[in-house]
Amino acid sequence: MKKPIFSNVDIYKAIVDESYSEMKSIDAGSKVQREGGEGWVKQYDPESRSFKKAMIITVFTGMWLEASLHLLIVRKFGEQKFKDYDFKSYRDKLVLLNISDQSLLDEVDKFKLTRKELVHEKAYFDKGVVKMAQSEAELAYSIVQRLSVAFSQVG
Repeated sequence: MKKPIFSNVDIYKAIVDESYSEMKSIDAGSKVQREGGEGWVKQYDPESRSFKKAMIITVFTGMWLEASLHLLIVRKFGEQKFKDYDFKSYRDKLVLLNISDQSLLDEVDKFKLTRKELVHEKAYFDKGVVKMAQSEAELAYSIVQRLSVAFSQVG
């Protein structure tokens, strides 16, 4: 008899989904039409609510991805194979699972770098690149949506 496996993977995805919806709602509510009716002005968010939701999306996307890859690789190939791949890249793990969509793999590579920079901030080693957390959260959310479909097809 197999022992039951308990995982938070579905909760991580729910947190991503809820935070994305909240971020979009905050962003939509922060635009006001310019005087004269031409164009929009984004209002200042002194509490950084949208930024915080974007950070949550990014962090929990990484948690979801790690947990999902672990579950799928162990189910398909066994625990030893996962141990062999544990410290390999997301790309390597996805290719192992026969996910080969180049645009998706490229997005996952980009996500990995952004997540690392956000989670392990090194302000003194700034690369001089300005990233918008909300744009990076859009990428993370897209990855969750696309990989959810791909993972459902992994045998």
